[in-house]
Amino acid sequence: MNTFTDAELKLIRKLSDQPPQTVLQIQKNCPTHSVCNPLPLFRVYKIDNDSFEAQWNGYHEQGTKQLFQFSAVQPL
Repeated sequence: MNTFTDAELKLIRKLSDQPPQTVLQIQKNCPTHSVCNPLPLFRVYKIDNDSFEAQWNGYHEQGTKQLFQFSAVQPL
């Protein structure tokens, strides 16, 4: 199970005010390939007003996806 960093929590708080099906992400340039389009390192998708899906990726491989309730995420 992954825990959220401060930057990820900030996105989750922002996502809670957005309409369902909104996607927010943290994306960084690939350190190995200057011209490639890497996956977002962290991605959140709002399912409904109560829940969201979080996904942690590598630059080139999809990673873990988990479902969460907004009410279960601790505020800063």
